[in-house]
Amino acid sequence: MNPDIDDTTAALRALRSQSRLDKATAGAWKRGLDWLLSMQNDDGGWPAFEKNTDSPLISSLPIEGADTVSTDPSSADLTGRTLEFLGRYAGYKENDAPVQKAVRWLLARQEIDGSWYGRWGIAYLYGTWAALTGLMAVGVSPAHPAVQKAVDWLTRQQNADGGWGESCHSDEQKMYAPLGASTPSQTAWALDALIAVHPRPTPAIERGIDYLSRQSQAADWTTAYPTGGGRPGGTYFAYHSYRWIWPLLALSHYQSKYASAS
Repeated sequence: MNPDIDDTTAALRALRSQSRLDKATAGAWKRGLDWLLSMQNDDGGWPAFEKNTDSPLISSLPIEGADTVSTDPSSADLTGRTLEFLGRYAGYKENDAPVQKAVRWLLARQEIDGSWYGRWGIAYLYGTWAALTGLMAVGVSPAHPAVQKAVDWLTRQQNADGGWGESCHSDEQKMYAPLGASTPSQTAWALDALIAVHPRPTPAIERGIDYLSRQSQAADWTTAYPTGGGRPGGTYFAYHSYRWIWPLLALSHYQSKYASAS
């Protein structure tokens, strides 16, 4: 029954242009933005549905999966995607107080190998994409050591065919597990993250673009593999639109960024 952080930013993206033209939409935009900012957890990150619910007492209850079904802590994916919205659509930058808190939270939660764990997608590719695109949108330097470490990690995970693919076992083991094949959505996430960081196309980016271009008509198991997260080790989602939406977004960002730079 609760409103959703991710759906709210999606709605606000859709309302942005119209909000500049009429008062009613402008009012809806402001209410949505105010609510979004009010939902920032005290630790600086954003949850999915509920604010400040990450109590160690709840996660210690003798209920299977209590840590994932009974709490809604800040996550790298929600925090990164909220930052990406605030930076690209709401004019927020690195020196704004909510952004400063969120950036500090993200940098403190980066894994040793350079990745971030994503709660609502599979898993380290998803979290790293969200974190990097969010950091770039609010003005963090591409040369920042944490950014470069994440880029190195992403590049190392690229498959021989130019794509990326991660197993759902990552979500359960809390450790990156290669799928052994590439998926459209995970390739798009990794590619979009690299595009956000690099001012010009790199060999890894070009190989990723080639993979997405070749796989647009594919219809094998990789296009239906679940890349949405539910309950680690128990529930995963294969969103049918993911194979189209995320590649289209990554390809459009590639076109808009590098075509204008050439």
